[in-house]
Amino acid sequence: MAAAWEEIRRLAADFQRAQFAEVAHRLSERNCIEIVTKLIAEKQLEVVHTVDGKEYVTPAQITREIRDELHVCGGRVNIVHLQQVINVDLLHIENRANDLVKSEKNIQLVLGQLINERYLDQLAEEINDKLQETGQVTISELCKTYDLPGDFLVQALSRRLGRIIHGQLDQENRGVIFTEAFVSRHRARIRGLFTAITRPTPVSNLITRWGFQEHLLYSVLEELVNTGRLKGTVVGGRQDKAVFVPDIYSRTQSNWVDSFFKQNGYLEFDALHRLGIPDAMGYIKKRYKSTQLLFLRAACVGQEIVDQVEASVEEAISSGNWIDVATLLPSSLSVEDVGILLQQVMRSLNKNSSGLIFSDTIVVSEKFLNSCANLFSDMMQQKAEKEMKNNPVNLITEEDLKQASSLENSYANKKDKKDERRRKATEGSGSVRGGGGGNAREIKIKKTKKKGRKDADSDEESQATSTGRSKQPEFPFMSQEEIQDILKTKIKDCPEELIEELAEHLVRPLTKTYQEVVRSVFTSSTSSSGATRRQTMKDLQEEFSNLYSNIRLFEKGIKHFTDETQSNLAKHLLKTVCTDITNLIFNFLASDSMMTTENYSTITSEVRAKILGKLPEDSKGPLSKLHTSLNGKCVEDFLSCLDSAVDICGIMVKKGDKKKERQVLFQHRQALIEQLKVTEDPALVLHLTSVLLFQFSTHCMLHAPGRSVPQIINFLSGKIPEDQHSLLVKYQGLVVKQLISQTKKTEQGDDNTTDNQEEEERAEAIRKELQEITTSIKDLVLRPRKSSVTEE
Repeated sequence: MAAAWEEIRRLAADFQRAQFAEVAHRLSERNCIEIVTKLIAEKQLEVVHTVDGKEYVTPAQITREIRDELHVCGGRVNIVHLQQVINVDLLHIENRANDLVKSEKNIQLVLGQLINERYLDQLAEEINDKLQETGQVTISELCKTYDLPGDFLVQALSRRLGRIIHGQLDQENRGVIFTEAFVSRHRARIRGLFTAITRPTPVSNLITRWGFQEHLLYSVLEELVNTGRLKGTVVGGRQDKAVFVPDIYSRTQSNWVDSFFKQNGYLEFDALHRLGIPDAMGYIKKRYKSTQLLFLRAACVGQEIVDQVEASVEEAISSGNWIDVATLLPSSLSVEDVGILLQQVMRSLNKNSSGLIFSDTIVVSEKFLNSCANLFSDMMQQKAEKEMKNNPVNLITEEDLKQASSLENSYANKKDKKDERRRKATEGSGSVRGGGGGNAREIKIKKTKKKGRKDADSDEESQATSTGRSKQPEFPFMSQEEIQDILKTKIKDCPEELIEELAEHLVRPLTKTYQEVVRSVFTSSTSSSGATRRQTMKDLQEEFSNLYSNIRLFEKGIKHFTDETQSNLAKHLLKTVCTDITNLIFNFLASDSMMTTENYSTITSEVRAKILGKLPEDSKGPLSKLHTSLNGKCVEDFLSCLDSAVDICGIMVKKGDKKKERQVLFQHRQALIEQLKVTEDPALVLHLTSVLLFQFSTHCMLHAPGRSVPQIINFLSGKIPEDQHSLLVKYQGLVVKQLISQTKKTEQGDDNTTDNQEEEERAEAIRKELQEITTSIKDLVLRPRKSSVTEE
């Protein structure tokens, strides 16, 4: 033993000498840091340096210090607090905390805080003490107190119910924990309160007044009602509108409802609301499950009332009468409810039972409506015959003619001079609708159709046609007020509102029937006068032939002029004679649609477009082209369209021979000469003389406006003797001067100035000179004619 102690003392002396001995080689701090860094980089050493960089700490040491700090803090510590205590980076603290939560089941990480089971047990004990004191605690209050999420608290406290916490969690509202004593106390209060209730009471009022916990009250109340401890029902579920209705009140209600329904056969929802039944419709459906009821907007009626109304309506329809259902039903039912009931009754009746509903409550049979319409049959016939007698042809287009004339008059004042010249040109043209020798051969031109060819109608014409289609011809019979007055006199004991609706209902059918009556009268009047129609067709044929021959001859005269003058003359011919023959065709076709006028020359472009809209589709194409060609510049195109259109009318186109042409030329010339003899107007004398000299020199008729007279005189240069042409040119100059003088006089008015007097003197001198030369101008065509230069 002594030897052993001696050995120990020797070793201690050696150790002491070794400690105090000087070291030959020592590592500096820098070298140590480099060595540790190298080891860490090669993953041979796992350490973490502190925030100040002066120490190295192993992960195990961090975990140990976290566990120790959690124990010191009572089982709940914040990670940020750990970072300050351990003095390492927060990232390493979080990593170690997560590893600790994974490795130890009794530690949890909640909102950046480590919490262990010991802390939760202490928390449960504190909550239990508070629960026993107050009887209930709410999770929301605990969340505010302990700064923890509600789901985590519910989960943690649910595991400790019955073990640490002596209470229960409300299953309907998992945010409340209460004790059995609290539930028993509330059950007793609820039982006593609801037992004392004798009338329907809103549950929400009781909760507010007595401070009940809402979900607990509904749970206990349902339990007491289901077990029969409370005699009553909860209407409206767990809502703000929930009402507790005691059985004694329900029995009184039910007795009143049953008695009223048995006596009257209907129930009003408002009456049930006044009794304290909030959901009247649901109450009735539940109360009368096996009873057949008809639910309306504000009431429900039994099958007895429905059967009564159905029988009355069926009787009224079968007897050809009308009935007001509102008189059969209780006065408390609204008009809307009566209408719904009536609609249901009409659907349930047989399909053969025909009737209409007026004023929502009145059923009128078809027989009664027909009898009302028959009251106007004689009036229709008499009015139609009277109208046909006063107007043998229904002038449907008169209104259109008036509209067209009003449009023309709106700018007529601006074109007085042009209208005057156009009138003189028409008089000077001598368009004579005569001739057409009796021995002329008749040739019927066949119309050829080309498939795939589209009509090149202008925008104006197509627009006018569409306008014509939209407006259907209609003959007014009576206004609604007139029909209403007649019904009042013919039908007795009929309500005012029914009379009004009957008149409104009958307006359109009566008007439609009247159209048919007028058409039948028109058809019978036209068919009864076959001879008159044949005579009309003969006159049409003759007038068409005259106009057609004139157009052909005028076209020959136009071809003697150059392009510009020829175009102006062609336009004038299209606007006058060609328009007349087109109107003649349109007026004839319109008579079949009861659309005609006595004077076809008054038909305008708008009226023609309206007539087009009424014609059959097979006739519309050729006539549309004919209508459009009037706006062109070529007479040949118009004649081509005319040949295609005449076949629709059945008009025979008479191709005149030389003899007939000579007759027309002679008649035209004589008409112009007779007109020249009686006129003294210098402008008209110049116009007529020029046209006659043109016909003498070319043997062709000419239809020219007044503005083309200078071009005619220029054309006559070289065609008539030089002295005659010079006289014409001189006369033309005087006429122009006179027209200019008249224009200035019109513009200056009646001012008595020196200039006006001079103008009047010059105008008087021109007039005298014209009078002197007028006779010589007339003699150029009235005296025995010298041979023209062309003939020589």
